Amino acid sequence: MDKLDDMPEDITNLIQGYRKFRKQYFSEPNSTFEDLVRLGQRPKILMIACSDSRVDPAIVMNCEPGELFVIRNVANLVPPFEDDLSYHGTSAALQFGICGLGIRHVILFGHTQCGGIQALLEQTPETCGHKGFIAKWMELAKPAHEAVLQYHADVSLEKKNTLCGQYSLINSLRNLKTFPWIAERVADGSLSLHAWNFDLNKGMIEVLDQEQNYFKELKEGNDTEEAENLQLRV
Repeated sequence: MDKLDDMPEDITNLIQGYRKFRKQYFSEPNSTFEDLVRLGQRPKILMIACSDSRVDPAIVMNCEPGELFVIRNVANLVPPFEDDLSYHGTSAALQFGICGLGIRHVILFGHTQCGGIQALLEQTPETCGHKGFIAKWMELAKPAHEAVLQYHADVSLEKKNTLCGQYSLINSLRNLKTFPWIAERVADGSLSLHAWNFDLNKGMIEVLDQEQNYFKELKEGNDTEEAENLQLRV
């Protein structure tokens, strides 16, 4: 398919978007990308986000190219540190961002209505007709599932989904601290860890108060207000 008119609509939309991108960023001299090419990437914030197509952190935060170093996976999970010389995509990206780029902030960026969390809660059968990778990956969030069952068994399924996602963020924060080069930087103050949760219905971000175990609405001017959520039991 060489002609744009012959291509499927989904691909055509991508190509049109690419043309707008080039016009915005490459039509003028001294563009954003000229500096990014000349100086290299220098982001200070690393975001671990879900693969969900509705939740692109760069769009939600209205960021320019080069501002965020983003890791995306199913349910925005972080595995614990493992020194087994196996294949670890999320861990490799963390190491590159923190040790190679000098990241100053790591933000775990969860969201409501997460399909991975829902599959964990409902014990959804594996896709593709046989056991694959999803169920094994979601075992990382089992502590979150167990906390919801133990402390919040009487709430609605929708609320369970939200709470399980929040507990999963807390669990991933713990896992982040098992990486020695993360723990060292947190201890000396050169790296900060955050957990944010994006409410798809409200278009609102809630941030974790790590001392009180509450998620609070992110307000203008970096103020926060306690959300209508249950206190998390950790």
